[in-house]
Parts: sequence; structure tokens; C-alpha cells
Amino acid sequence: MNESVSNMRRAVLYCIIVAISGLSCARAEQSSPPVQSSFEGTITIRPEVDPTKDYRGFEILVAQSEDGEPDTLGYAVTDSSGYFSMRVTAPERGMYGLVISRVGQILASGRIIIADGDSASLVAAFPLNGRTMRIRSLENSAWQAYQNTLAQHERELVELVQSGAYEEEAVNARFSQTTTILWDLQQTFPNTMAGELAAAEAIVMGSGWNDSLVVARIRALPSSNARFTDAARSARHAQARLAGQSAALALLDEITERTESSIQRAEIASERVLAHIDSSQFDAALEVAQTMQEDFVETHWATWAERATYEIQNLLPGMEAPNFAVRDANGDSLSLQDLRGKHVILEFYQPEDDLYQRELPGRNNIFTVLGADKVEIVSISMQPDTLVNEAFFEERIAPGRHVYGGLDVAQQYNIHVLPTRYVIDPQGNLVNKYVGGTMAALYEDMVGLSEQQ
Repeated sequence: MNESVSNMRRAVLYCIIVAISGLSCARAEQSSPPVQSSFEGTITIRPEVDPTKDYRGFEILVAQSEDGEPDTLGYAVTDSSGYFSMRVTAPERGMYGLVISRVGQILASGRIIIADGDSASLVAAFPLNGRTMRIRSLENSAWQAYQNTLAQHERELVELVQSGAYEEEAVNARFSQTTTILWDLQQTFPNTMAGELAAAEAIVMGSGWNDSLVVARIRALPSSNARFTDAARSARHAQARLAGQSAALALLDEITERTESSIQRAEIASERVLAHIDSSQFDAALEVAQTMQEDFVETHWATWAERATYEIQNLLPGMEAPNFAVRDANGDSLSLQDLRGKHVILEFYQPEDDLYQRELPGRNNIFTVLGADKVEIVSISMQPDTLVNEAFFEERIAPGRHVYGGLDVAQQYNIHVLPTRYVIDPQGNLVNKYVGGTMAALYEDMVGLSEQQ
């Protein structure tokens, strides 16, 4: 590869290829042949900036991030008229990074969908002056329609809030309109990545607003859809609300019959475990989890099933919370047994995590509203470096007890996602588990529990 391409690759590494590429619509386990598409266009300079009309030397790169390094999928340089043409070869249909540069300077970056047989074109005049690059092809037009629909939906909801008309009937009408448009995109743009994603999104978005339509749509959604199991998950919840957990499990049976790969079957099996837990059928949940460990050996789904088994046996609401005895950040002894008599929020976090930092005021508000006589917060950092933890809290207020590097306690509580929080009642029994950005739900539940005391 010539030096200019090499320089381009290094520039991309420091740009945003990693951030803007990598959305794939391929089915996870299958090794499919690479996809190829054509990409051509014209890049010029506005005459008021450069009247010479010599547009050679624009470099156009299509790339993906591979193990942290940009991997070139297509590359072209414009001629004096500004024209370029390339063949792009990608490992699978998906969205990849696009960067345009000249004389080593990155001028624009964006995303392009690469699909087998698709033909894309671009016409751009620099400087863009705030304009976005518009790539024209069936796949990329479908993506634009998909994004526009989601953006319009968000704008309309904001307008409802601002106008004071945020009522259930009006909101339901907006969701109905948006999900219909999304569902129809698969017909408007058949066999496109965005059409597939939009159809699945129509099911996910509609869950809770029109559950009967969600169930009908999952039955019509092709199992080849890249988000088929995401949609199935939403449909399971919709069916449970409509007709109970037994009906939801029956729907999962129906969906399993339509799966096309072992990955899909594993994903639906995991949903079956959760459905059994939701219906308090714990023995059945354990049986499915055990079968998953046998059927999907040496995959992350076997690991998931092993963790689910531990959770069912040790960490369900109503069970006694696993006791622990540690030293806190001040060197004082701390055990869960010593905290009996008040509610305990046991949280596991990483101080560097942006989500935890954003939720810290909400966490503190719980302590302020309920008071130290009703609640104790035990914060267990997964960061073992004391200096990092102390630096984090140097300018932050976080009442409660703190433990640094509590990996053993995290193992007891089956922690694999941060932040995760458990609520434990005054008798030492588990009340609920909150994973990820669930501070609002935690606050509401804690206020309710406090009022019951």
C-alpha cells in the first residue's frame, strides 16, 4: 500500500472510524462470503474558495475497526475533474466508516452502508459549510428514512410535552403512527438493512402501547431479520401482559420453531429462562438453564446459563442476601449482618464509569430523602487501586460505607454488569435488583418501601 494510504489509515485511527463503523446486519454465527458494492462520485471545491477547478487528490476511504486498528475496505483518489470510483469489499452487510481527506487533512467523515450488489454515489462540494454528506443508494436511502422516522418521533414527543398535551391518548397515537411507518419501511425498501431494523424496531417500540399488534407482527417478522430475537423478547413481554406467562411461553415455543441458527435458539432459550422466573417456575427455569449449558458448550451462552443458575439458586427476591465481612475504606469492619434493621442499597460500580457518575446525585438524594435511620448505602468499587478511588471521591459527596476492590463480594452477588444495585430489607432478605441506568426506578421503589415501614 502506498504511503498516502498508510498516512490515511493512521489519521483515521485518531479520527472516528471506530465510533462510526461496525453496525452489522449479519446473523452472528454464520460465516458468509464477503459483500461487494460499487461507490463512485464527484468531489469539488467551491469556486469562491478555489477557482482553479483542479479537484485531484481527494482521498476517499471506506474502513472498519478491526481489533482497534482501521482496516481498509475501499480506497480511491479523485482525478482532476473530482471523479472517483471504487469497489468496496466488506466482510458482511453493515455500516462502515467513510473518511474524505486531502493533503493529509481530514475534511469530512461519516457512515456508509455496504451491501452486496448495492451501488452508491456521492456528490460533495467543499467546504461543506455545515451540510452533511448525502450518499445515494437504495441501502443508504433506506437508512436515511429510518433515521428520519425516529427523529420525527422524538420531536413530536418533545412537542407534546412542551405543549402540555402529554396524555395517554395523544402519546399512543404518536407511537401507533411511528410504528406503522417503521413497519412499512420493509416494504418501501425491501431487502435492505434499514428496512429490517425498522420492522424489528416497530415491534420493540410498540411493546406496551399496542401489545396485540406486537404479537401479530412477531409472527409476520422473518426469522432472518438481524434483530429477530430482540423483537421476540419484546413480543414475549407483550403476550405476558395480554394473556399471562403461560401464553408467553407458548409464544416462545412457536418462535423457537422458526429459528434458523443455534445463536437464535440460545437467545430464545435465555428468554425462556427469564419467562419461567417471571412466573415463579424456578425448577423449570433451572431445567432450561441446565439444557443450555449442555447444548451450547464453550459458548458465552453456556456461561450465561451458569450465571442464571447461580442467580436462581441464590439471588432471587425473598431469599436471604449473601452475607459478607470486609474492611471499608476507613479500615473499619463491615458485614451485612451488622446492618440489620434498615434497608440496605448494595451497589457495585466502577468510578471511571460515566453512567455511575451521572447517577451519583440520584443515589445521594435517596440517602437524603430517606435518612440514615432508614437506609444504608454500601458502595463497592470494582477498582482495586485505592488512590484512584480516593481521587474520585475527593471532590464528590457520597454518603454511606465504601469498599474498594470488593471482587469477592461481587462474585457472591453474580456481578457482571456495572453499575448493579441490590436492595436488601431490614431482615436481610433480597428485595430487588437494578442493573444499569435504573436510578429513577430505584428511587421510586425506595420511597415506596420507606412509606411501608
